[in-house]
Amino acid sequence: MPAHVEIDDDYDHNGNVEYILENVLMPDDGSPEYSRLKDDYNSQLTLSCTCTDNCSNIVLCCHGDGIKYTRAKGELVLLSSADKQFPSIIECNDLCECPITLCTNRRVQYGPRKNLEVFESPLYKSKGLRTTADIPCGAFICEYAGELLTLSEAQRRLEHIDKNCLVNYILCLNEHVSPQSHYLVQKQLLLTIVDPAQRGNIGRYLNHSCQPNCEILPVRTNCPIPKVGIFAKHDIYANEELCFHYAGEEHREGMSNGKPCLCGAPYCIGVIPNTRI
Repeated sequence: MPAHVEIDDDYDHNGNVEYILENVLMPDDGSPEYSRLKDDYNSQLTLSCTCTDNCSNIVLCCHGDGIKYTRAKGELVLLSSADKQFPSIIECNDLCECPITLCTNRRVQYGPRKNLEVFESPLYKSKGLRTTADIPCGAFICEYAGELLTLSEAQRRLEHIDKNCLVNYILCLNEHVSPQSHYLVQKQLLLTIVDPAQRGNIGRYLNHSCQPNCEILPVRTNCPIPKVGIFAKHDIYANEELCFHYAGEEHREGMSNGKPCLCGAPYCIGVIPNTRI
């Protein structure tokens, strides 16, 4: 019988934030939009592999149409995604027959890496997240987990944030998905909105950088709604602060509205980009 992977996350928050291990639904507002979000959240990806080995063969494993992991530097890291038109990661799931102890296509579902530390960032004058051990290029760091929002609820919260000059944690993940995808037939653009302001995990502490050392990628495990996975863009050394580009590095132009950026990167655009919906 297929086994379930338990999330290993022993981090915690200080302050008035509920620590969660993975995405949770926003409160029910009774809208049809919420009902659709809930249906997707409670759905199970049914395509499952029948591998008897470690699932590393991208031809034989049915999850081989996305980015795959390889074993390097003592851990699983991502293969280069530069040649993928629609970069995505589809891990083996609870219905797969592959032996969990052998499978090399499961990483994000196990939870964040060890040796992460919330600290007071002198660069950003706020809390940040750093690593106390080296991280190899392509390695998973943590999920950016929070409340999954409908588009209308995200717009309502953004208006409230702007009106009250609050910190904006809302992240919008846009996926331009291949129509040939096993899971996403007839959907060309998918929007996943996550807000860890009040309910979130350690990922909420990553700051923005115009030249970040981390990148975000959609990762599907059991649910059609992707996890927002944060991965190392290049080798990261102990005591480095972890940062990603809040708007995605492909959206550098036109970012004139936002708070002053403190990242100090040579090609800093000068502002922290606002959430774009």
